[in-house]
Amino acid sequence: MATIGFNGGVEAGSRYRLLLVDPYGHSREGLGAALRGGGVLVETAEGASQAMAVMQAGEVDLAIVDLDLPPTHGLAEDGWDLVHLLRAASPTLPLILITAECRPHTQDEALRLGARLLEKPINPRELRTIVRALRPETAPA
Repeated sequence: MATIGFNGGVEAGSRYRLLLVDPYGHSREGLGAALRGGGVLVETAEGASQAMAVMQAGEVDLAIVDLDLPPTHGLAEDGWDLVHLLRAASPTLPLILITAECRPHTQDEALRLGARLLEKPINPRELRTIVRALRPETAPA
């Protein structure tokens, strides 16, 4: 778990705090690097337990969750389990969900939860555009 700011160092008190949950280190690093800057503080987690620890440590303004989380510590928690926990902890938290396969039931469930759904591979420019659109100070009125 890391708190990473624009310059790659640890930052506190940033204006917009984003939680990125992805089980794959290279993906976390790449997406995190694409999202840093412009007042965005990126916190990363590799699974549900780390993500919930980030949530308990302070306010998160947006969460990006890979739905394809593998079981950890013998627990079969997947990305959907984490999404339901996040929604219970913060009903209005903007969510972006990432999946390898965008099936109709996946799209329906994301829509029901008020989340955006992106299919892998993720285009970093598209993800930055969506994050900017979800920020209160940049969202259309």
